[in-house]
Amino acid sequence: MKPGNIRFALVVLTGWFALACAVVPTEEPPGVGEKAERGYAACNPIIHALEQYQSEKGEYPESLAELTPDYLAAIPTEVNNEPISYTKTEESFSLSFYYIGPGMNICTFTPEEQWQCSGAY
Repeated sequence: MKPGNIRFALVVLTGWFALACAVVPTEEPPGVGEKAERGYAACNPIIHALEQYQSEKGEYPESLAELTPDYLAAIPTEVNNEPISYTKTEESFSLSFYYIGPGMNICTFTPEEQWQCSGAY
């Protein structure tokens, strides 16, 4: 190979490598990023209302509908175009939101563990 061709090949390879590095997206872990932040923002008032309800009545409600109108004016039912899910357990509750991108993710709040997020790519 001629020296001019080697130099050309190196320039092309260096440029390609720089371009490849620039366009590779950085994937955020589940629970991090704009969609996760929207989920937390939608759910945090619900969590606060659930804790108030429990403090006053000694137990968590069977459904989120029981929080209106005394604890929340309205209950958000979805965030990121996905449903918010509530489940009363024997002594506690879980509240979850879902979002897609990157991967399919779920973030679940329980009073015992706070926020736990996981996802599948």
